[in-house]
Amino acid sequence: MTESTRELVIVGVGSAPFDALLETLEERKTVTPGQLKLVIEDEADVDPQVFANRSVAVTPLKDFVFTPDQVVLLLTGGELATAALAQAEQAGAWVVDAAGITRGDESVALIHPLLNTALLNERDEQDRKVVAVPGAGAAMIAEALYPLKSQLQSVEVVLNQPVSALGKSSVDAAAAQTARLFNGQEPDVDEATGQRLAFNHLSSAEALLESGHSFSELALVLELRRLLGEGVALDATINTASVFHGQLANLSVYLNSDQPLDTVRGLLSNGARLEMRERPSAQDAVGSESTLLGRLRTGLVSPRQVIFCAASDNLRKDVAINCVQIVHLLLKTH
Repeated sequence: MTESTRELVIVGVGSAPFDALLETLEERKTVTPGQLKLVIEDEADVDPQVFANRSVAVTPLKDFVFTPDQVVLLLTGGELATAALAQAEQAGAWVVDAAGITRGDESVALIHPLLNTALLNERDEQDRKVVAVPGAGAAMIAEALYPLKSQLQSVEVVLNQPVSALGKSSVDAAAAQTARLFNGQEPDVDEATGQRLAFNHLSSAEALLESGHSFSELALVLELRRLLGEGVALDATINTASVFHGQLANLSVYLNSDQPLDTVRGLLSNGARLEMRERPSAQDAVGSESTLLGRLRTGLVSPRQVIFCAASDNLRKDVAINCVQIVHLLLKTH
């Protein structure tokens, strides 16, 4: 079976990153319309999707047959993704989990296409053919910190995520709330978070655990540890900002030793897919294929403290492009 005849199966039609993913696949000519298969929940009613000016049918999971020559991309969680994962694995297909359902499973390699794709070549025949893609926040922050990896002692993260990080339903809820507010009407709260999303800034979009952290914050720390190494002390806070797309993180980094700020700037400037800006914003980052870094300064607490911010397009860059790069690699060489 050649690369040109293998299939890409996407589970998660209509999810928040779905449109950006299709656009990226088409731009990069990763697959043809004939190679693309779309799978939905059995009870869902979804129209055919347009890809490269061709109509692609959408098939309920119960009617779909997985094969060993496919790469299956999970964009959404829940029962659909869990069932698709089990069936694809049983069929011998490769699975790329971009929905976080295998998060924390040490039998699944966490792959960032810019940082550690060599892990794919180190797998044994008995290893699972499943890889996980970092969440959008972890992907951006790991890229931003990677040039400093050998010097990191600890990192405190404050991630301001957009409502699209919560899923398509929250994007729709925020849009509806915005429309009602502009018309002088009281908006309904978002069912998923129990809070208003429009013109608001949430300290947490989910219930808190006994530690005071949210599950997403602990998951972010876990993924950063796997990408940066267990020797780095990490803590994270995730806020949700009233914007639809684009994320921004403030990073407070403690290095193993004092470093001139120009040295740190030089390391960051040479990092893969990193771009230095004086005052980056999430709006600047939307549509870009780079992580924007800026506001670099020495902290006032310690001379070993460096503070800067990172901004990126959470859907296009940190989900769609990362997934497409991994899918291309699997279709081509695995």
